[in-house]
Formats: sequence, structure tokens, C-alpha cells
Amino acid sequence: MKAIEMLELTKKYADKYSEEAKTSLVRNNHMNEIKKDEEIDQRVIDAVLVDFINFIGVKNGIDYALYTSDLRKS
Repeated sequence: MKAIEMLELTKKYADKYSEEAKTSLVRNNHMNEIKKDEEIDQRVIDAVLVDFINFIGVKNGIDYALYTSDLRKS
């Protein structure tokens, strides 16, 4: 798999995960430091996902330039 294909696939997974992230983080709170009653801002979730994907791109020599506004776009 080429790096760009990996980024595109990761972006597709991020699109889906972003919608379920709050529930997933609370459900898996035994694996992180999120408290069950803690409010998790969707903007922060999306920012971390996008930043991580762009980080992977840079490490592979690609300026993927993904924005949070690109999440959940087909």
C-alpha cells in the first residue's frame, strides 16, 4: 500500500470514528484518563484526528493538508 492510499483509508476510518468517538472514549475509559461524566468537545476530537493523520502524512513525505472541515465529506 502506498502512503497516499494509507492516508485516504485512515481518513475514511476517521470519518466514521469521529461520529462514535465520545461514546467510544467513555466506554473505554479504563484505557484512558476520561471520566464517565466528563464532557468531550467534538471540535477537540476532530482536531486530534486531523492532526494525527497529517502527522502520519508528514512522516511519509506527504503534505496531506487535511482540515477538520474535511471530516465526514465523501
